Amino acid sequence: MSPQTVESRIFTHMNEDHELSLYAMVQSTLSQKEKQSLVNVKNCKLTAISLNEVRISYTACETNSSSQKEVVLPIEPPMLSMSECRPKLVELHHRCLAPKFSWWITEPLSRTVVLSMAGLGYAYYCVDMQELVEQNEMIAVVAGEKGEVFAYAVKISWLFGIAAHIAEAIYAAFICKTLLKMKNAGTFAWFVIISITGYPMMSKVMKFASIQKNINASKKSKMK
Repeated sequence: MSPQTVESRIFTHMNEDHELSLYAMVQSTLSQKEKQSLVNVKNCKLTAISLNEVRISYTACETNSSSQKEVVLPIEPPMLSMSECRPKLVELHHRCLAPKFSWWITEPLSRTVVLSMAGLGYAYYCVDMQELVEQNEMIAVVAGEKGEVFAYAVKISWLFGIAAHIAEAIYAAFICKTLLKMKNAGTFAWFVIISITGYPMMSKVMKFASIQKNINASKKSKMK
């Protein structure tokens, strides 16, 4: 089979059946500033592949406009021949679907959730509410003289936050294994980071799931 035929089959297969992989690859190249300016990324298409790089075009949707852009992902180490293309693309797929633990610091919403939970945890385990109320008249007015209301609010917020994050993490792990067919390492990484941050990271898994469900639905409609 000629190299041109192999390349053509790769393009067709990736663009028709692996939109999720291409979306994840595009997302992995975007800076935090670019992600914040975009409303959506869609129409991801593999446009070129060589021994040392992959090129993907996509539509960058902003609030009032959209534009066609392209990203380049290096293949490291470079392939020796195009016969290595499939395992390299599978490797890129799993690498780009896995989360980066730096996100809980670099992404503003995740950072806010983590700091809020850290504050609640510190207040729940380390702060004497009665002493705090006695030292702060404003809190005393809101929480009562003995601080029972404030202490109860902190306790409920902390326990609810922990329970919600764990529930989200378990559901995300289920999606990663059953729908996204991720490896154990990637699934566990999502479980850990969602346990820490909750919704901000869970929303990324749900976006992956939405894309994969659309792909599966498209496949089913073609089979009818």
